[in-house]
Amino acid sequence: MTIQAPRIAGAGLFAVDVLVGPDGDVSKCSLGGSAGNVLAILGSLGWGTSPIGMLGDDSAADMLQDEFSAIGADLTFMRRSDDRRTPVVYQHQLSQPESHTHRFSFTCPCCGTRRKPQWDLRDHPATYDTELPSASVFFLDRPTESGIAMAQHYAELGGLVVFEPSEIGSDVALFRKALQYSHIVKYADDRINGLEDFDTSSVIVEIQTRGPRGLRFKTANLHLDWFELGAYALPTHKRDTAGAGDWCTAGLIYKLFNDGVSSRDDVGHESLLNALAFGQALSAFNCMTEGARGLLDAWRPEKIVEQARELSSLRLSAMLENQIAPSSPMSEDFLVRLVDDSIFAQRKSHLSTNNFLCCL
Repeated sequence: MTIQAPRIAGAGLFAVDVLVGPDGDVSKCSLGGSAGNVLAILGSLGWGTSPIGMLGDDSAADMLQDEFSAIGADLTFMRRSDDRRTPVVYQHQLSQPESHTHRFSFTCPCCGTRRKPQWDLRDHPATYDTELPSASVFFLDRPTESGIAMAQHYAELGGLVVFEPSEIGSDVALFRKALQYSHIVKYADDRINGLEDFDTSSVIVEIQTRGPRGLRFKTANLHLDWFELGAYALPTHKRDTAGAGDWCTAGLIYKLFNDGVSSRDDVGHESLLNALAFGQALSAFNCMTEGARGLLDAWRPEKIVEQARELSSLRLSAMLENQIAPSSPMSEDFLVRLVDDSIFAQRKSHLSTNNFLCCL
């Protein structure tokens, strides 16, 4: 009997990521954006994916759709319009990445064109001719009217809604509305201080990421205070932190369902701890590559899952045996050995900006 893989639907930022080196040369153009990365990672790990949104009718959209098609994504709900321009995000690598490895910009370094995302009511599910795809999980990376309507749709059908905003935004009422239909909310502490001023009665899990200090989470159904989970201590080889949060989120979702969580009611403290340790392992691996999904260039998906399981198991065992406190950074020879991996040690060949089609 064939077991059908879980499916995730997602809305938010789907963009072309352009990796720009410190010398201004371009090394890679690929599918990106928070929603794009989370869905692409899970699709590469065997999940069904259904991106929902609107792109421009341009070569950047061709690139995104080709990458989604390569992992078997359902593109029925990825529409295109000739009065839209597909967003393009330029990730500038920094030459001295002691604190930050990169910065983002929507401005092309060649011609100055800006390709920021647009949000309007044409993205609303009511404008689709057919019913939205069935999915176990719905992912949303920003509070928009259309995204919230989709979150409500999936929440009412019993799906798990994962909301990962980068900021509260200027429309606080819209953010508040998004929380009403969200079950897992994950945010960075340098972008959002906390959710104390909001009604989080629908939220099962609140996750606050804290950069090199790791993360902390709390679960409403267990009435526990924050539980801190330190980060993996990266070797000096740390190359690029872009996409670390997306890998953690994708790993969290993957591990929860892989371990038998079939609905949001099954999410508990132990399953969360295991899933977040797994997600943090994926984040650590990707930080030793370049780009938001550089890990997929380095390893096969099977190896990615296998190594993340091994690293997270080492950590959980050490915690169980009281060898380390959960909040302590996890220093592990396992990570140091990966520095010598010939694939991780490679640098990507760069293209001159003269050969880069900047106006995608």
